[in-house]
Amino acid sequence: MILRFRVWKWRFTFTFAPVVDVIGVNSKMRDGRHILMWDFDHLPLADVKAILAEIAAQERLPKIRILESSKPDNYIAYCFHACDWWNCKRIIASTPCVDEQFFKYGVYRGYFTLRVSAKEGFQPVPVYTIHAACPETARISDLSSWVVYETVLTA
Repeated sequence: MILRFRVWKWRFTFTFAPVVDVIGVNSKMRDGRHILMWDFDHLPLADVKAILAEIAAQERLPKIRILESSKPDNYIAYCFHACDWWNCKRIIASTPCVDEQFFKYGVYRGYFTLRVSAKEGFQPVPVYTIHAACPETARISDLSSWVVYETVLTA
């Protein structure tokens, strides 16, 4: 529920929604570069695989891991390809069907975040890997921040 009212030239907005704290990892690495992250909502796995395979081929990316983040048809993906922030945004923005809120908030904050803990009883689980000949240019140990953040419950 959203409650809004205006007093003179000021608008006040209050949002009421059920939330839960979850753990996430940010795309920014210790050296300031980023790894690639994607979020897809309400898209069949076959479509996610096809979209990411095309991006991987276009950008000559290393393997991309896809995880189911919740049912039905919600997926996240990541790629240990180190790139500057401008190229990270460009690649994610050029990905068809990526969640617009994920992209918007990532650009606003200066890094993308993927949930790694359970939400509403569903833990992200690996479902597919797009293999590639290009070597990975980053490792999980290169990531600089894991965070606890609040997210809205879907129920």
